Amino acid sequence: MSIIIQCLASMFASAFFGELLHQPRKTMVYTSLIGLNGYVIYLLINKTAMAFFIAALAVGLLCELTARIMRMATTLFLVSALIPLVPGLGLYRTMMFIAQSDYSMALTTGIETLTGIGAIALSITISNVIFSNISISLKPQNSLKKKGETI
Repeated sequence: MSIIIQCLASMFASAFFGELLHQPRKTMVYTSLIGLNGYVIYLLINKTAMAFFIAALAVGLLCELTARIMRMATTLFLVSALIPLVPGLGLYRTMMFIAQSDYSMALTTGIETLTGIGAIALSITISNVIFSNISISLKPQNSLKKKGETI
């Protein structure tokens, strides 16, 4: 499958999953672009466990930043934007190898898949910790105004 089709599919997957979860329409474009960015990073790093980690970290940071700017919950963006990174094919192949009684391939594929899932979970936790103590103020504060005083 060509890379352009994969990228378009990742955008549509994020958007349609957001629609499935009744995500606000004004967030769909941002969710789709964040999902696309994560998938492109995943493709550029050659689909390894480190690719899962770095791509999900980028998705997590972008979702946190977008949520702060739009003053919305991060999970609105995060759940749908992570869909292109979920290693569903690895889970499917693991179950198929178990059904075929090929336990060595099932173990190998299962460990690779669980490593990817763990890398995604760790990177989302790290992005959440990074932004947990940062508050973005979009209104300029008046430093001359004292408590109870009007200017």
